Amino acid sequence: MSVYGIKDCANLSVFDKATSLPALFSDYANVSTNEWTSERVYANSKGTRSIAWDADRQSTLVVEMETFDLKWIALVAGSDIKKGEATVSKREVVTVGADKKATLVGAPLKGSVAVVAVGADEVEHVGEPLTEVEADPTASQYMVDGSEVTFATDAVIGSKYAVYYIVLDADVKTIVIASDKFPKSYRIVADALIREKETGKDEFVQIEYPNARPQSNFTITMSATEPTNLSITFDLFPNKDKEMAVYKIITD
Repeated sequence: MSVYGIKDCANLSVFDKATSLPALFSDYANVSTNEWTSERVYANSKGTRSIAWDADRQSTLVVEMETFDLKWIALVAGSDIKKGEATVSKREVVTVGADKKATLVGAPLKGSVAVVAVGADEVEHVGEPLTEVEADPTASQYMVDGSEVTFATDAVIGSKYAVYYIVLDADVKTIVIASDKFPKSYRIVADALIREKETGKDEFVQIEYPNARPQSNFTITMSATEPTNLSITFDLFPNKDKEMAVYKIITD
């Protein structure tokens, strides 16, 4: 019997179990870990284990990645990615011009604008937010017409304000994580290379998990110093033939 070693993370093809249609493909995961457990009980003879019974085999597949398709998040959330029109929040720092006006990049939705003075770092809020009026702003007031913000006549030219507002964007990908939506079941096919010890030849191993369901627990950590690591855990269940995983070594 040949001896093999694996130094590879499998490429994953994920199929919707209900429709058999492909849901997504990954060739960018860093680690895939397949863990197996089972329950064992013993009969003792004079205080020493004599007979063992095994039952309740369980398994998980954990996939870890630092680059990922957004479909992975939708998959564990039991959601879809909707493409189209949606509201988007903006923050923009503007400078008061000689005409006591400033022009925003976007066109705010009516009633969505908030304006507050900022310090030299353009981060710190200075004082209280200004009050919006329909016309003729006076001290501590402003008005909005389309993308144009008009400040009071006593506003200092060159001073900076943070403008918070909402726009309607026509090209947005939206994923909703709802309290009553959970993941579906999938069939996963994992492809990897396996190397034979004596010849050094790379062969192809394919592992099929016929009934995999993502756990609803997941964590996304965003850091300024480390790339985000997305980790997804699938619970593996048997199919009608009691198969939980099928390994195939393809030598051609």
